[in-house]
Amino acid sequence: MASSGTLQSYLEKYALLALEKQDKLESLTRERMHELDLDAGTIRFDDLEFPVQVIGTESDNTLTWLWAWAEEQTEIPVSLLQSAIQLRNWGGGESLPEFTMPAIDLNRADGNVIAMISAEVCRASSYYRDDYEGGAVFLLLFDRLIDNQPSFDRARLLLRFSDLISRYDLNHRDTILSYLTLKELSPAEQKNLISCELESGERLNAEFDDLGRLVMVNGAVFEV
Repeated sequence: MASSGTLQSYLEKYALLALEKQDKLESLTRERMHELDLDAGTIRFDDLEFPVQVIGTESDNTLTWLWAWAEEQTEIPVSLLQSAIQLRNWGGGESLPEFTMPAIDLNRADGNVIAMISAEVCRASSYYRDDYEGGAVFLLLFDRLIDNQPSFDRARLLLRFSDLISRYDLNHRDTILSYLTLKELSPAEQKNLISCELESGERLNAEFDDLGRLVMVNGAVFEV
């Protein structure tokens, strides 16, 4: 995999796990209206309510990410900053400046990159991007109802993976292998082939070229 301690290495390690959590959240909240209540520390989707932590914001005007612990313009309750502070401390230990600098350019790391890594570091159930005029706030959600939703089947895994690599320059093999390994699915490696059984019971046979790019899935050509 990419060298330890780089933003890309952590994104390759955690992105598919985080996107699986997004799938779980969306299976519960699709077509529901949402309401964020920072005073209560919750986000509500109609009759569903989940505890949140605020990690930061994206600005459409300055094109920067601002960590919640560095936010001076809003009054976020201290109780909702614990994950952001945890991430700052973790970033310091891992020598990741993107997690310790108050603000960073979105071309360096956008909110989704930060949130995908953050969701795994903080063991969150998922993350949520809440748009507002001029930007968006990123939240971590925590609830067993989300955790207990079905994991990726093969189709959803490949759909999310396709979207991921269309937006970010990642090593395909490392990204897929990390997901399968961290899910404890016992992936078998043979030359350029990785195979395993997903939690859905479906077989995944992924073939890569010498540059680590996914080229075949279960005998069919993979196209982004």
